[in-house]
Amino acid sequence: MSSPNPHVLGVLGHPVEHSQSPALFADMFAREGRSDLSYRTFDLPNLDDFERFLVRHPEVAGLNVTVPHKRDILPHLCEVSPEAEALGAVNTLVRTTNGWVGHNTDVWGFQRSIQPFLANRHERALVLGTGGSAAAVHHVLSGLGIDTVAVSRHGNSADNTHALGRPCVGYHELSEAMLKHHLLVVHCTPVGMSPNTEGMVEVPVSFLTPDHLVVDLIYTPLETQLLRKAREQGAATLNGADMLRLQAEKAWEIWKEAGV
Repeated sequence: MSSPNPHVLGVLGHPVEHSQSPALFADMFAREGRSDLSYRTFDLPNLDDFERFLVRHPEVAGLNVTVPHKRDILPHLCEVSPEAEALGAVNTLVRTTNGWVGHNTDVWGFQRSIQPFLANRHERALVLGTGGSAAAVHHVLSGLGIDTVAVSRHGNSADNTHALGRPCVGYHELSEAMLKHHLLVVHCTPVGMSPNTEGMVEVPVSFLTPDHLVVDLIYTPLETQLLRKAREQGAATLNGADMLRLQAEKAWEIWKEAGV
């Protein structure tokens, strides 16, 4: 049922000008005849300004949260879903009378986007990055019986190992042997995202083979430098467009259930 009052939904992060979420949600609103809703981008570099942001925007009923705030937003919430609490990361917020409630739909989106592409040989995965999206990826892959190793600029620091609950190595440790035994590679950092499309994490792509599946959660551009170089090595590749769509659809379900 449509709400009698206009509501604003949006995506909060930094940067967010590249986001395709406004177009996705505009289509969903149109399909359901929800002319009372709009969806906006909110660029917030620092979460110290989150309370002031809420005061300035009392019309906001729900938010998607993107990099770099998926973990750091947690202290500002009154409640999180069990899955989001287990991950220590949220990407969907709902305003309630008691405050903001956090959910994680990245798990839903990533699992359904990657499952059709997995083969028996994808028993072990390298997950590039240690942020909130990486936490969702580890959770999904572990649930599918795939062993994961985190890859970080900081390597096997106590902080990274504790945060993800997984072994962690540095990019400089990605040898030919390690790539040979990890035929699934998932990139979870913003490196290479528009507008800085020439960027690429320090993965030795020359060790990739046609047996590899390389996934990049970035969706702008649709083919990052990492995916292009992986494809040139014969690897199968997958971008983040399907995950974006699927996690957005799940967020929309959550907002509707909350009465938006």
